[in-house]
Order: sequence, then C-alpha cells, then structure tokens
Amino acid sequence: MIISFDLDGTLVDYSYADSVWCEGVPKIYAGEKKIGFDEAKKYVMNEYMKVGERKIEWYNINYWFNYFGLKTDWKFLLKKYENRINVYPEVKNVLLELSKKHRLIISSNAASEFVDVMVKKIGNYFEYTFSSTSDFRLVKKTPEFYLKLLEQLKIGKDEIIHVGDHYEFDYLVPKRIGIKSFYVDRNNTRKGRDVLRDLNGLIDKL
Repeated sequence: MIISFDLDGTLVDYSYADSVWCEGVPKIYAGEKKIGFDEAKKYVMNEYMKVGERKIEWYNINYWFNYFGLKTDWKFLLKKYENRINVYPEVKNVLLELSKKHRLIISSNAASEFVDVMVKKIGNYFEYTFSSTSDFRLVKKTPEFYLKLLEQLKIGKDEIIHVGDHYEFDYLVPKRIGIKSFYVDRNNTRKGRDVLRDLNGLIDKL
C-alpha cells in the first residue's frame, strides 16, 4: 500500500511558508528598495492578493522575485528560514513505523522548491514527492491531480491512501473518486471515523 501525505498542516506547521512569504520577501523588498518594513509588507501582501491563489503564479517564488525586481537569490531566502520548519511531534515516529510496511510519498500543493527543503528536515522516509503546482501545473489537488498521481505511480485507486489537513482537497476530493482518505484535524473541529487528531491515530486505522 502507498500512503500519500500532504505536507503543510499535516507533517509540518505553516511557520516556514508564512515566514518566507510574509516576512522574508517583504524584508528583502524593504532592503533593496530602501523603504520601511511595514510599508514593504503592505505592498507585497497587496500584490500577492491581486494575483490570488487560483493562479499558478501565486505559488512560484521565482515569479515573485522577478515581479518585484529583487536581485537577491530566492534560494538564499528558503535556506535562511529553514530553522522555522516545525515538524509535528509525532510525525517522525509514525513515519518510521509506517515505512516498515508501506511505501510513503508526499502529495503537496506547495511548490517543489518548498517541498524539497521541508522534506529534508522531516527525513528520508519518502519514495517520491509530488507538487500539484510544480509537477502538474494545477493550483489545487483536484480529481485531475489524484488521477495523474495514480498514472505516475502506475497503481489503482485501491492501492493508495491519502492523508491531509484540508477537508475538501485532501479528504473529500480523493474520497469522491474512490481513493481512501483521512482528514487530519489538529484543531478538533470535526468528528468521524476518517478524522484524525494527529498522525498517531493513523497506525490504528490501517
């Protein structure tokens, strides 16, 4: 069995991504344009929103550095904030246990540049990593994403389980097309047999 994991909100919290986009990029913009951080952040955040998360550019850090005319290498920024990658406490033990019996992969909405950095912090548990935005040019994990995943892995719907923290795109969408899925609800807002408070509960479900 292949177990597919979402990344942000499932294996790591959102600190790293938020730090890069909401602190790192504005700081660089402020420094290069010689303006205050608050002014830079307001401008940068407004420009993000003009594009919006339904467009592929939203997820592309190289696009934004070019858009803002920044000379700093964006790879420096991703490395600078590596210490903000917070892996949830139970994750490594659960992955170690699951990897003894199952093949593990990452199926994330984040761009591959972010995925690669975060996966290094988690550890060498994953056979493959897939980014909906970088690998398939899809802004969300739609049915098309999961079908492409099956095609890439050369497996059927009954040979994979997906686990993630977005109720629609990690749970309902794969479930609707026949893929077993579990919803990670760390904020304890939902109940059900497919709802996990954290990943410890996953081992008992398999």
